[in-house]
Amino acid sequence: MKKRVYMAPDEFTAITIREMLKGQGIDAEIQRFETAWLDGLAKVMKGGWGEVLVEEGQEEAAEDFIKEFLESPASDEDIPPGEPTE
Repeated sequence: MKKRVYMAPDEFTAITIREMLKGQGIDAEIQRFETAWLDGLAKVMKGGWGEVLVEEGQEEAAEDFIKEFLESPASDEDIPPGEPTE
């Protein structure tokens, strides 16, 4: 059974988190709430664009990886030249 580990605010973030988890060996998938004919309604009603799901038993590891990923500062090599670092 799949369990939610992250509520994504948008599609880009959902895909980024899913791919990061897959890179850590955790099988993750995205359950999208948004539909074209109800533009924005799902985000208001459910609190996000969609959710990232993992298999039961992998939630703790996935949540730890997500927390670490979201809290890690961008390295200087990730910032294009001329962009402020903070």
